[in-house]
This record gives sequence, structure tokens and C-alpha cells, in this order.
Amino acid sequence: MASAAGLVNAALPDDLLAEVFRRVAAAGGKADLDSCALVCSRWRGVERASRRAARVPVDGPDGDVVARCVADRFPRLADVFLDHGLYIAAGASAGAAERSRAYGWDNESPKSDEQHMQCSTPSEDTQEENGSDSVNPTSFTDAGLLHLIEGCKGLEKLTLNWFLHISEKGLVGIANRCRNLQSLALSGGYVQNHGLITLAEGCNLSELKLCGVQELTDKGLVEFVKIRNRSLDAIGTYCHNLEVLSVESKHVNENKGIISVAKGCQYLKSLKMVWLGVGDEALEAVGSSCSALENLSLDNLNKCSDRSLFSIANGCKQLKSLIIKSSVKFTDRSIERVSQNCKMLQHMEINMCHIMETAALEHIGQRCINLLGLTLNSLWIDNNAFLGFGRCCFLLKSVCLANCCKISDEAISHIAQGCKNLRELSIISCPQIGDEALLSVGENCKELRELTLHGLGRLNDTGLATVDQCRFLEKFDICGCNQITDYGLTTIIRECHDLVHLNISDTKKIGDTTLAKVGEGFRKLKHLMMLRCDAISDVGLEDIARGCLQLEACGVFRCSQVTPAGVAALAGGSSRLQRIIVEKCKVPEEATGKCRMINDPILISYY
Repeated sequence: MASAAGLVNAALPDDLLAEVFRRVAAAGGKADLDSCALVCSRWRGVERASRRAARVPVDGPDGDVVARCVADRFPRLADVFLDHGLYIAAGASAGAAERSRAYGWDNESPKSDEQHMQCSTPSEDTQEENGSDSVNPTSFTDAGLLHLIEGCKGLEKLTLNWFLHISEKGLVGIANRCRNLQSLALSGGYVQNHGLITLAEGCNLSELKLCGVQELTDKGLVEFVKIRNRSLDAIGTYCHNLEVLSVESKHVNENKGIISVAKGCQYLKSLKMVWLGVGDEALEAVGSSCSALENLSLDNLNKCSDRSLFSIANGCKQLKSLIIKSSVKFTDRSIERVSQNCKMLQHMEINMCHIMETAALEHIGQRCINLLGLTLNSLWIDNNAFLGFGRCCFLLKSVCLANCCKISDEAISHIAQGCKNLRELSIISCPQIGDEALLSVGENCKELRELTLHGLGRLNDTGLATVDQCRFLEKFDICGCNQITDYGLTTIIRECHDLVHLNISDTKKIGDTTLAKVGEGFRKLKHLMMLRCDAISDVGLEDIARGCLQLEACGVFRCSQVTPAGVAALAGGSSRLQRIIVEKCKVPEEATGKCRMINDPILISYY
């Protein structure tokens, strides 16, 4: 490799070598680019000088140190994601801490290995094992942020996730130094009015996302991003080229902020509003001023009524995506107006709008013939709602139905018989759907790539047998389908060899026989989830370890017959394995040791 690098070095100047690296990154991703950087010192220097994007882990006590290192080594970064949730190996963090002490940057002690192994927030099930629900602390502060933006002067896109220790000083620094910044996303901290106003004045943003993310502490406190109307006034006044705006806040209780944005940002193409206390006047301003709007998401806007959607439908004729969640005043009449006027609509999601009934969906199905995606959750609708989709929406590729208790097999048959180009189908907690629906899907939807069936108690092996006709299936999820046995899943394994993701969690009748077939038939499998499967034992895990050599993640949490020996066998299988989800008591000593090796990617997530 060194001799080959020498030949390339002699023939290619730096700018052409940088272009090669850009194409490698586009084709193969970060891993291939990192491999190129390890060939020789010249390649490493050129790659560092030309890298444009980075996702930077800043959780733990060394957040500022990591930010400094990134800014010093990659000065031409244009897209930076500062993420609190990324996992850093314990050894790598310890190395960063040692460097920080050497340079006098940081005096804090590093985390213990066990703290670094806890990389994600536990779910309800896992909290029972843990006894607490805490998240990792972070020391990423204004100092680290200012060093980053000073070192990466060409920054165009910046995302801050969990910026709890970033103050107004850091935001003012962004405004003063990032003159090329076009996209800014702030999630999980505090934004004061003056800081946001300064950002609006200093940066000619085309995309701004302000999202409040909950932080659960030991005391159970919840902190949100605090955006007020004065801040929105500044956005409307200064950000005339803004195209994307996402605002999540319970502190916007007046219409004037959104009205200012609508009138000042007439090029707006995407607008997301969550928990805002605005009324119909705000959305009327959007409808009358933002004619270029293509994507609109309304979540928990409880003061808005049909009057709002009438204005959007009348003024935003180019609307392509409409998402309505947990809104209590929208009725079938407003959806009918949208279906009449927004002929370009491609994606529709209606979630927990309890007063919408079957008529709303009938209008969409009959008139929105360009529809590509449909998501419905917790709606009181019946089978007639889907007649129009089967007859008119031939382009439909993605359907997700969740908690729709009145629909039965007939509804799925309407969709399957008319929408033969369907690629993704999710049916979650719809208790009346069973075998007849799957028979229709298998017979008609031959191009299906993803099939999710959650908690369908009426579904058994008979319905599952026809899914083997969907031979291009890549993701299959039957979590909670308790009537499925080894026989039903084996029929799919024989035909669907492209499967990448398989979830058989909470199934009581699938055991080692299926895992033996999975190991033989699913050579491309990367993700396998088997949580709370009592029929699975170490024998099945050994078959997986021998056969699924591309496996990257596997979950065996609360599988009563799985022992530390089985986990060890699983950990010793695929060289690509990055994560195993299992109880703490079942983590074998040898697998725990692997977690602490800097160059070994495997991570045991135990709870």
C-alpha cells in the first residue's frame, strides 16, 4: 500500500488528490475516507484540509477538548453536527483527557469505563434494571464552541444537540464570526431573545430549526428551548431569505411573531410549529404571504381551527407535505379543502386528530392522485376511507397505519390491490387486521421493501406464508405477533435473501429453529432484534454468529434462556458487530474487555 501511495503521490497534486477523496466520501462514506487518511502523512494532511463534514461527539467532561481538536485538524469543515448523544470509546476519551491536561485545556477527570459504556437513555423496560434514568453530563461550553467557529471559518451548516452549557456568549460568537452560515439547528437548551436576535442580524440564514428537547435529570425536571415572540419578530425582520423554519416552544402565545415571520420570509418552503400557542390569524398570514410553502407540520396547535387550514389550502397551492398532529379543532371540512386546492400533495400525515372521520380520508384518496406517502395514527375511521386510495393513488409507495381500531383486512386489501408500487407498509396495533390482509399484500405488492407488523394478534402463519412473494424485502418486523411460529418465518427465509433488518421481539413461538435458518438464509443481515424471546437460547445465537457475518447490531434483552456463554459466542461472530443489547448480568468478561479496546468497535449496551 505504501508503494502504491508513492506512485500516486508522484503523479497527483494536492487539489486532484482532494477531489479523489471527495468522490471516495460520496461513494463509500466516512469509513473509506478514514482509511485513505491512514495511508501516509501526505494523504492524511490533504484529507484533513479537504474534509467538509463532521459529526462531533461532545458529551462527557472532554467536550471542549474534542471541539478544539476537530477545529485544529479540519479547518475547512462546512457542515458540523455537535452531538451530545454520540458514543466515544472509553480509551479514546481517556486519551483526549490526557492531551487536555498536557495542554492545560481542562482539569476535569475523565469518566469511568462503565459510564462510557452507557451510551443511550434507557427505555421503560430497561429502567427497571437500572434503577435510575440519568443522562451523561457534558462540559461542552462557550469556549469549545468559539474555538470551533474560529478554526472553521467557512462554516455553512451548524447543528447543536443538547447545548445546555452554551450561553448567549456562544450564540453571539456564531453571529459575529460565521458570516457564511446558511443553516443553524439548536436543540435541547436555552435560547434567550437577545442571542437569537443577534443571530438573525448577523447570519443570512436560509434554514433555522429551534427544537425543544426534553432533558430528564435525577429530579425529573424538564427543560425546553425558550423562544418568544420578540425573537420571531427579529427572524421576520432580518432573515428574508429563510427557506426552512422549525420552532418548538410553549412560550410563543401570541400571533404577531409568526405573522412577522410569514410577512418577512416570503421564500419560506418548510415550516414546522410545535406547541405554539398561536391562533388562526398566524396561519392565515402564512397562507396569504408564503405562497412557495411546500412542507407544513402543525403539532399541538390547539388554538387553530379549520379556518387556518382553509387559508393554507387557498394560498399554498404548491404544498407537497402536510403533517397534522394532536390538533383538536381540525375537522373533515378542512382536509376536504386541502384535497381540492393542493393538487401537488405527496405526503400526508394525520396523527391523533380525534374528531376527523372517514370523510376526511375519502377526500384525500379521491383527489390527491400524486400522493406517495400516507401516515395515519389513532383515527376513528373505517374501511371506506381507503377505497379512493386503491382506485386513484396508484403512485403510493409508503403507508403507515397505527392504532386505527375500526379498520380490518378489507382496508389493507383496497390499498394492496390498487397500489402495486408500494415499497413500505407498516401496520401497528390495528387489532382487526389478520391473515386476509397479508394474503392480499403478498399477491399484489411484489416490490415491497419494508414490512412492519406490530402487535397483530390475529395474524398467524397462514397470512405470513404469502409474504415470501415479496422477494425484494429488506426490512421485516413482526414484534408482538404472538401467533407466528418457526414455520411461518421459515417460508420467508427461503425466498427473501436481501433482508437487512429483522425484528422478532416479543414473539413467544419463534425459537432456535428459526435462528438456524436465519444464519443460513440471511447472509446480508445487519440488524437483528430478539428482545423478550423466551424460546431463544445460546444454540440459536451460535448459529447467528456463524452465519450472519455482516451483523452490526443484535438485541437479546430479557431472553430467559440466553446465558453469558451465548452472548460471548455472538460477540465473537461478525467482525462488523457494533452493538449488543443485553442485561448487565449476562455480559461475559471477555466481551466487556472488548468494549474497552480503542480500536474494537463492539459495544455492549446493558441495562
